[in-house]
Amino acid sequence: MLRKYVMTPKDSLALMSDVDPWVWAVINKIKLQAGTFGKAGHEYLIEPMQSTARVKVKMKGAQMGFSEGEILDALHGMIKGKYSKGILYLFPTATDVSEFSKARFGPLINDNPAAIGKYVFSTDATNIKRIGTGMLYLRGARVTQRIGGIKPESSKLRSIPVDKIVCDERDLMPDEMVAMALERMAHSKVKEESYLSTPTIPDYGIDKIWQDSDQRMWFIKCSACGKHTCLELEFPECIIRKRSGDRYYRACHYCGGEIYPKDGHWQAQAESDIAGWRISQLNSIFVEPGNIIKAYEHPEEHHTTLQEVYNSKLALPYIAAEDRLSHQSVYSCCGLEPQAMDSFGPCAMGVDVGKMLHIVIGAKITAKQYKPIKIVAVPSWNDVHDLAKKFNVKCAVIDKYPEIHKAREFQAQESYSIFLCEYSEHLSTGHHWNLDKKDVTVNRTEVCDETHNLVKKPGMLLLPRMSLRIKEYAVQMCNVAKILQTDPLTGASTYRYIKLGHDHYRHATNYFYLAAQRIGLLSADSSEVRQELAEMEYAVSG
Repeated sequence: MLRKYVMTPKDSLALMSDVDPWVWAVINKIKLQAGTFGKAGHEYLIEPMQSTARVKVKMKGAQMGFSEGEILDALHGMIKGKYSKGILYLFPTATDVSEFSKARFGPLINDNPAAIGKYVFSTDATNIKRIGTGMLYLRGARVTQRIGGIKPESSKLRSIPVDKIVCDERDLMPDEMVAMALERMAHSKVKEESYLSTPTIPDYGIDKIWQDSDQRMWFIKCSACGKHTCLELEFPECIIRKRSGDRYYRACHYCGGEIYPKDGHWQAQAESDIAGWRISQLNSIFVEPGNIIKAYEHPEEHHTTLQEVYNSKLALPYIAAEDRLSHQSVYSCCGLEPQAMDSFGPCAMGVDVGKMLHIVIGAKITAKQYKPIKIVAVPSWNDVHDLAKKFNVKCAVIDKYPEIHKAREFQAQESYSIFLCEYSEHLSTGHHWNLDKKDVTVNRTEVCDETHNLVKKPGMLLLPRMSLRIKEYAVQMCNVAKILQTDPLTGASTYRYIKLGHDHYRHATNYFYLAAQRIGLLSADSSEVRQELAEMEYAVSG
């Protein structure tokens, strides 16, 4: 007679550990630098580690444990054979790879020989490990070279077939390198993506991906009234100071009673196939809530900045108003005139080159006033030629890359002055015009600053009246933002504008601004001139 098999709780846990990285880490009592991995204080990690979503994004405050959770998730999947082709784990720089390998990965192997160590077959190399049947590639996401001066390239991201990509501190990685990394999953049936980062600025990096996710937030149940509060949504009112002493506590939005992060659960705020989690230090039991509110109210006194408080403590993107244009600031430059159909000029033209050619044509009204009269995107160079003729363009500045040969060909065919523009962050200051080569080299940050000021200072930029085209123009004008970047190798800090989305019209405006430096002031208004000519012709014919 066959004996009936009864599954014990231990058997059940063993089966769960094969598919659930959280259970696997807990029952194996995985040792980390901060102690044994467990639930206490990190309840919010359970759902992200158990999620089977193909694309996951985690926007978090500093030191919230998500990196450890992501590492364990990756190791579990490789040990259990889920990622047979391997995983590409990206860090911002090669230095970050080396530090992670020595400070985290090495101890993780040595301190957990039964659960992890015995499955790791190669530990000599810093940036590659064989785990189970797959390879774990640890790589930095820096651009190592550019092909033709424009196309990014990195030999570190070539010829690596993987099932999963992890981007740790996504906001410190160039978008182009992340896109290159994603190509490494072209032949995988799994194709998982995981992004985690402390945010930096709005509409960029982790915040941009988060906005496309289902936006899960941590809601805490109040034991007194039974209602749920999300600290991130109610800050700063959710932090209350006790009447006696200097103790602050997390408060229920509804009754004011004290609430505890361990009593929370994730709740989605939107619908999406991308699973997204956002959580801040407000939910960390290792950070006093009073310290967060004090740093928020008086950042200088606590040796920090408001941006750092937003980013690292509140898990929120932040940028000062002076470092990014707003749609409203662009709209405030609009007048009542529609876009012109032609002009007697003299006009200047800026052309940003891409799949479409984005064009800004206009003139100088006074020494400090600039008036774009035609803003348009066209598909061909012939269209650019026709527009230049209609608007009596006397000088044009055109994007040198990525179509340098076509730009040179166009330059040679036209009778007016055309300069091909190359941005350089290494150029100290000024606009360097090479009249022989018909090139202009400018500091990208400087010229973006100059067009930023055109918009911000009343009366300097005179745009056509509001239209769908102008709304599109405004979006693209605002899709760059100035941030302070620190070179991890030299420690030098430099302000640079980074791209947040389509920004073709911003660069076309930069080029128009440069071209306008080399022409005279606009002649009489085109419509008035045409009216005078019409009257003269009528008088002659009469």
